[in-house]
Amino acid sequence: MATIYQQDSHSQESIVTVTTSQSSTVTHISQDSNDKKSISSYESTATAYDLELNTYLPKEEPYSVFTGRQKLLIVSICCLTGIVSPLSANIYFPALNAIEKDLKTTTELINLTVTVYMIFQGISPSFWGSLADIWGRRPVYLGTLMVYMCSCVGLAKAPVYWVLLVMRMLQAFGSSSVIAIGAGVVSDIATPSERGGYFGIFSMGQMLGPVIGPVLGGIISQKLTWRWIFWVLLMLGGALFLAIFFLLPETLRSLVGNGSGYANATLWKYHAEHHDVHKTNRFLQLPKVSRPFLYLVQKDVIVALVYNGIHYATYYSYLTSTPSLLATRYRLNEIQVGLCFLCQGTGCILGSFVQGRLLDRDFRKVLDEGFSSEGQNEIPIFKVRFRSMYHNAAVIQMITLFYGWMVQINAHLAVILVLQFCVGFANTGMFNVFQTLMVDLFPANSASITATNNLVRCLLGAVATMSVEPGIQRLGPGWMFTLLGLVCVASNGLVPILLVYGPRWKSLRE
Repeated sequence: MATIYQQDSHSQESIVTVTTSQSSTVTHISQDSNDKKSISSYESTATAYDLELNTYLPKEEPYSVFTGRQKLLIVSICCLTGIVSPLSANIYFPALNAIEKDLKTTTELINLTVTVYMIFQGISPSFWGSLADIWGRRPVYLGTLMVYMCSCVGLAKAPVYWVLLVMRMLQAFGSSSVIAIGAGVVSDIATPSERGGYFGIFSMGQMLGPVIGPVLGGIISQKLTWRWIFWVLLMLGGALFLAIFFLLPETLRSLVGNGSGYANATLWKYHAEHHDVHKTNRFLQLPKVSRPFLYLVQKDVIVALVYNGIHYATYYSYLTSTPSLLATRYRLNEIQVGLCFLCQGTGCILGSFVQGRLLDRDFRKVLDEGFSSEGQNEIPIFKVRFRSMYHNAAVIQMITLFYGWMVQINAHLAVILVLQFCVGFANTGMFNVFQTLMVDLFPANSASITATNNLVRCLLGAVATMSVEPGIQRLGPGWMFTLLGLVCVASNGLVPILLVYGPRWKSLRE
């Protein structure tokens, strides 16, 4: 507490300011010519009263100047944009046979276009994410969507196979950045206590893509032609480009701070008091492409991402095996199979929303217990984020152990869909936990660390995609999914390692 006292000999006016870390009470005592005193007290969050300027010092700035509605709009735009990459990957599957016939190629070569897409989907965010941490979110967002839209035109007009292959690589290169950049935007505007909720909203888009993709792809390829798939994606990319161009402000904190600065021109300014930020030399800086890979040498990061990646790969095993299992064992056509994916999609959306609320609740609880963001009583971030993770892991592992057997005995289709709903709910919750945790560990480089997360899980997901069908053919769905469940159960040994050694590794790094 500090007390400042000043008396003006001409006006016989005294000002006493008492300042605390939370608020300051300013008592203004004035004496007029009739020796009558009037006292008024003001409660202020100002840190002190400037006696020389006769005014309050600036109040402590909030983490973000954006209102709740503005934050929701920003996160919603990022959520919708985040659907681009997974939607483009999965909307393609129902059209593989038609493309093979139309371009007069082989199944192996067509499957190669799927493989290269997943490889570029995992690697490309390492470039774009690190660039977004330097240039800003807006220019990289818009630039990658331009690349994406150009690739969609090339795919829709592809006359021969090699053009399809190259354009598919370019499409992955342009679309895969949106998740890393979107996560960076969420980190820019959301405090740790509300970060989980906003990540829950943001994750809905990227989890919805694998679910509605096969539905749309099946309908479009069956009712129109496979080329119309890419015209539809072009229209989607154009709509998102316009939304970002007109509505999304620059949020990179190294450029605009809490949003009170203004950079990378937006036609609609959120705050009239914004001041322009002139850092044109940042566009001359090259991205630190190696940064996302360097995070993998951090012990807590690699342990956490491997645990998350194993469960992500299991989730992709469900996705990639569902079309063939439902078609061969339940005699469903393409559209019916696509509609079955909506069950998983509903679980993903609900799981993302609910888990976000749980993460915020857990964080507020530790704040109420007296923990803080720094100092000796620092928040045990691993323990806090994992509070609501255990039930997700338990649901995924238990269902995976016997899901394949339900398919193998041809259990009622409703049983299969309910199990897929539960797995979608739990998997999305787990993904939100680890995505939020990674940003908590590296808030200043949120896009880059999200690219690292994307790299690990996409590579493990690619392995699962290539392995699950051969595994089902050799072992049967029962033993194949039991094997996947046992791998997930064995990975639980990584959790106590993070809880015991994670805080120590984090402290040493800092």
